[in-house]
Amino acid sequence: MSPKINLIFFVYSFVLLAPAMPQDDVDNKATEILFEYFDNIYGDDERLVSGHIYTGPARGSIKGHPYYFNDKWKEGSVKTSNAVFNGLKIKYDIYINHVILEYTSKDNSVRQVGLNTGNIVSVNIAGAEFIPLPEINNPFDFHLAEVICQGMVQYMVAKRKKLEISNTSGSYDYEYKKYVKQYLYYDGSLIPYRGKRTLYKIFPDKKRLIRKFNNKNSYKKSGNRIEDSKRLIDYFNTLLSVSDD
Repeated sequence: MSPKINLIFFVYSFVLLAPAMPQDDVDNKATEILFEYFDNIYGDDERLVSGHIYTGPARGSIKGHPYYFNDKWKEGSVKTSNAVFNGLKIKYDIYINHVILEYTSKDNSVRQVGLNTGNIVSVNIAGAEFIPLPEINNPFDFHLAEVICQGMVQYMVAKRKKLEISNTSGSYDYEYKKYVKQYLYYDGSLIPYRGKRTLYKIFPDKKRLIRKFNNKNSYKKSGNRIEDSKRLIDYFNTLLSVSDD
C-alpha cells in the first residue's frame, strides 16, 4: 500500500469511527494518524508539529472569524527551545487558542495542523511578536500575548474570542466576541494593566511626569486604547532608562 493510500485509509477509518468515540479518543486518534504520517512519510520535525488536525473554524450561521488578525494566512516564524522555523504560513486561532500551521506535504497535499505550543518560545506573525504569558506554565491553558512594547517594562496584549448567541438583528445566529486583556511585565511580575493608574501604583515617584506627558499629548490620542497605551509606555521606558544612567 502506497504512503498516500495508507494515510487516506487511516483518515477514512478515523472519520467513520469518530461519531462513536469520546472526544478525547478522537483527538488521540488524530494525533496517532498524523504522527505515523510525519514519522514514516513526511519526516517532519516533532519540535514544531503536535499532530493535531485542524479542521477550520466552526461552521454555521456565525458572524466573524476566530483569528487574532483576520482569516488570511500570514507569513511568520516560530522559535522553539532549540530551533527557529522561518517562512511558515500560520494563523493564531484565539477561539481554540492554537497556532495553526499550513504546509504542503511531499505528496503535494495541503495540510493544516496545530503547533506544539508547549515548546514555543516565541511566534512572529506578519511582524508582530507573540510570547507565552509569563507565570502561566500549564500547557493545556497556553496563552500567547502580543508584545506591544519592549523595555524595562514590557507591555503585552492577550486576546480571546468566544462564540456567543448574536445579540444583533440580522441573519446570524452566533458571533465571535473578542475579549482583550492587557498586562505589564516588570521585575519578574506579570501585572494586569488598567491604564495610567497602574503605572501610578507601581511607580508613584513618576506620577507627575506621567501626568505631564498625558496632558501634553492628549490631542494625539488615537481612540485606540492599545496604541495610546503603547505611546505612554514607550515614553515611560525612556524615563526609566534615564533614571538608570
